[in-house]
Amino acid sequence: MKKILIYLCFFVVIFSCDTARKNSKAPAVSYKHETNTIHPEFTVFHSSDSISELHFKINSKELLYMRADGINFSSNVLISYLLIPSYDSKEVIDSASVRLVDINNDNSIKELIGKINVKAISTLKYFLRVTVFDINRNIKVASVLSVDKENNLTRQNFLVTSKALNVPIFHNYIKAEEALVLNYRIKMAATVFVRYYNREFPLAAPPFSITDPKPFQYAPDSVFAIQLSNQGIADFIPTKKGFYHFQIDTTKRDGLTLFNFSENFPDIKRADEMVPPIRFITSKQEFEEISLSANPKAAIEKFWLNCSGSQERAKEIIRKYYNRVKDANLFFTSYLEGWKTDRGMIYLIFGAPNVIYRTENSETWIYGEESNAFNSLRFSFLKVTNPFSDNDLTLERSTLYQQKWTTSVDIWRQGRTYLQD
Repeated sequence: MKKILIYLCFFVVIFSCDTARKNSKAPAVSYKHETNTIHPEFTVFHSSDSISELHFKINSKELLYMRADGINFSSNVLISYLLIPSYDSKEVIDSASVRLVDINNDNSIKELIGKINVKAISTLKYFLRVTVFDINRNIKVASVLSVDKENNLTRQNFLVTSKALNVPIFHNYIKAEEALVLNYRIKMAATVFVRYYNREFPLAAPPFSITDPKPFQYAPDSVFAIQLSNQGIADFIPTKKGFYHFQIDTTKRDGLTLFNFSENFPDIKRADEMVPPIRFITSKQEFEEISLSANPKAAIEKFWLNCSGSQERAKEIIRKYYNRVKDANLFFTSYLEGWKTDRGMIYLIFGAPNVIYRTENSETWIYGEESNAFNSLRFSFLKVTNPFSDNDLTLERSTLYQQKWTTSVDIWRQGRTYLQD
């Protein structure tokens, strides 16, 4: 089936308010790999001092199309948002709902892309609670997005679009030679300075390893400039692996960052890409032998076959492990690939937690019975201020994790998983 991109330019507003009102508890966060649900994507762009645009993308294959009128198959989706001043606030600054109805009689796969204007004034920070409800399937998913409107320099003052498709890019990772268009919120001719970094970052240390992280060296590998048009627009094509930090004011650290990790990211498709993520479950000697192998495909297959004991079990454990790598890339990527981060490491070895508590600056993951300290495992992550990403959290490490970590790694090496996916 052909994939179609549809950009929705109009919405029917169901309700809207600017006054404070009571609101229920913030929606729960989930990192579980679920196929029978919706996976909407969002990006925020500050189009003016009083309006921020919430851009969304929904894949039609995740929606249920029904004959509501007896003739046409159509979707019936309600997208709602609440703009709040802090993560757990009950005060609502602005809210609205829009209904998305798409007719699809030929069962084609479409990317339904559109935007909603949110009333958010400058010099403040907010949060957006966004809910997408597929009414036909009776399935609802929720997200919480940060909205940083403190100044004109932050990443949300830029909207990055695909030059070929003329639709927004909904993630911060890009591919080499991908033609992009930068849109700056202020319509003026200006110089954008691009700081290029080509760094290899180490993967996360084990949760029981007490280490002092090395400070990031902000001096770029190179710097170049691109010129915005009078409309605040410029073309950009990344040519190298690494990341690009776009700034209007180089005396500050604020700006937009785009990452070029690999051709297949966030997927793991080549044999040489399958080698690095197994470092968490291999000895130093094992990993060096696999890494230096002249035939990485054969080496990685031999490793998993030795773990599993049979070809059939090896295929299944490979599928599970690298699905977790991909999910970690989707959920936890910051200035480095998601699987390399602290949360990515825990996700790979232990799977998705049973319970997640999130605040504005932290996440707590709980495995097992939450109310039973002897039958549960808890990890706490703290948010790190990072000019390149707002998705950077670090684990509070403890030597108490060593036994559980060793046991869980051994389970993988026996061809099984700590939690079933």
